[in-house]
Amino acid sequence: MYCGPMCDNILSRTAEPIFHQDWWLTIASRQKFSSVDIEMGGKVVSRFPFVRKKSLGSYVIRMPKYTRTLGPYLSLPKSKTFRYEQNIRHVVEKTIAGLPKHHGVHFFLDPENDTSFAFRLAGFRVVQDFTFRIPPEKPLETVWQDCDQKTRNLIRTASRKLSVRQVGDVEPFIALARREQPYSHHDFPLLKALFMEAYRRDQAIALYAYDQDDLVSAALLIWDDRTLYYWQSVRSHSSRVPGMNMLLIWKAIEQAKERNLTFDFDGFGSVRTAKMLASFGQKPVTRSEIRFGTPSYHVKRYIIDLVKRHVLRKYRCYDLY
Repeated sequence: MYCGPMCDNILSRTAEPIFHQDWWLTIASRQKFSSVDIEMGGKVVSRFPFVRKKSLGSYVIRMPKYTRTLGPYLSLPKSKTFRYEQNIRHVVEKTIAGLPKHHGVHFFLDPENDTSFAFRLAGFRVVQDFTFRIPPEKPLETVWQDCDQKTRNLIRTASRKLSVRQVGDVEPFIALARREQPYSHHDFPLLKALFMEAYRRDQAIALYAYDQDDLVSAALLIWDDRTLYYWQSVRSHSSRVPGMNMLLIWKAIEQAKERNLTFDFDGFGSVRTAKMLASFGQKPVTRSEIRFGTPSYHVKRYIIDLVKRHVLRKYRCYDLY
């Protein structure tokens, strides 16, 4: 069944990841998201929200901006492994059949999402992307000891030189990002709208690191009932304080521990950043990237990716740490 954002027959929202929650999707898509809902026995067991955009003459099924993961959110009945996996394949096949006309599909799955194998069998391309995660049951002291010695020293150094403030104001982040990332792809009105609504719902906070009165590093955290995400970050390239970004990551880890949530480092945009995050001593976790495209769409996608790589090399827009 294909339905829009006002579909009545929908899954319970209580356990959904933040990126699947209706308020997030409504704001992030500017009220233009739809979904494919799959029923079994009169109950909705899968909901796949998405936006459909036209780019270079091609319709693309994708995630709204600032949304990290999406894909089908499953609520299947408990069963033996074979039956459960069979049900997933059935749900994915019906989801694909229920999508509106498209030439390409692109989204990322949450690390706990079980549908990647089914999408692969359905002819989609599945690529391994990665993030790092810290489970809530791991003691903070153990997390600290897991860090590389150099990382611990940098965090200590930064904590002596900087003061960290925790607030619900996104404007300092935006001001710093405008200054330090003038060629980024930020949509600041949308970023602000998402953060402020999340903060109103007690699902967001901003962390700011100051060198006396100068803001040198900032991070926006968002969370749901399971996971806290290190969602957005920016730093001053003129500051010479070592470890300022690592300090904010550590403060974010403390926030996750206080709330008994999984901490998600939320991926990386460069090899340099990936190595820095790996220095916190956590194993990489797979975050599957799902792609599909017609031959003509693949050609257009190749050209777009070439342009993006050129921009990234020139301006290092996503090397935010």
